[in-house]
Amino acid sequence: MTLRLLGCEACASCDKVRLSLGRMALDCERVAVAHEDRRAIERISGQPLAPVLCDEDRVVPDSTRILRYVVARYGERGLLPAGPAEQALAWIVEDYADEVLGPLVRAVLEGRSASGEAPAGRDRKEVDKHLETQFRNLEQLLSARGFMLGTAPCLADIAVFAFLRHLVRQGGSEVSAGFPHLKAWYARMDALG
Repeated sequence: MTLRLLGCEACASCDKVRLSLGRMALDCERVAVAHEDRRAIERISGQPLAPVLCDEDRVVPDSTRILRYVVARYGERGLLPAGPAEQALAWIVEDYADEVLGPLVRAVLEGRSASGEAPAGRDRKEVDKHLETQFRNLEQLLSARGFMLGTAPCLADIAVFAFLRHLVRQGGSEVSAGFPHLKAWYARMDALG
């Protein structure tokens, strides 16, 4: 098995795949690609978006497609919780991280509104308010358990963590003490990876 992952260092989606492959104990050669120069990715996959996984002659772009591919090919190997309902929830949370949390984090880091424009004061407040709502939701979810879907980390945790870690590292902030369960979960996840 020769897996090669092309990705950018400051990329939450790339982190999600790296952390997931690590959780699955899959050896993978990592190829760092500069965010500003993605020609290597384009040559291999025909498109500029990171990450891209190469598995022998197979080229798989897009973080979710990569994760679905490796689970189908190599088994879930500790990435997914037991049981089909819990596994479906893990994929739903992974999609939430990509489609809700990720755009909010990018909007905060890039200083724009959720619609993509440079924010006026009110728009920026709306983005911050929406992000705080997501933090409250995550706080409630984690108030009854150590990880998103139970007692062990899984895909759901990795997906959410990758975007929050991106916010913390790139945004120079931290998870507020006003969200103690989320803050403790973040520390547990950070210690794992």
